[in-house]
Amino acid sequence: MAPPRPSQRDIEAAKKAERQKEMDNAIASGRLVVRQMTPEERAQSDARPTKSAPSGGSRARRGKR
Repeated sequence: MAPPRPSQRDIEAAKKAERQKEMDNAIASGRLVVRQMTPEERAQSDARPTKSAPSGGSRARRGKR
């Protein structure tokens, strides 16, 4: 009987582990530099929206029926 096929979750976990290993090697060899963002860069970044407005829009919530 053939061994069962790995699940998509297992395949993705293996790919992620391989990418992480490659990234760690690049950091160790100096090909990749990881640094913290400065406060000015963080203020200019639009990577994450601020939490000033609710994401649900302006609709009023209804109670349970």
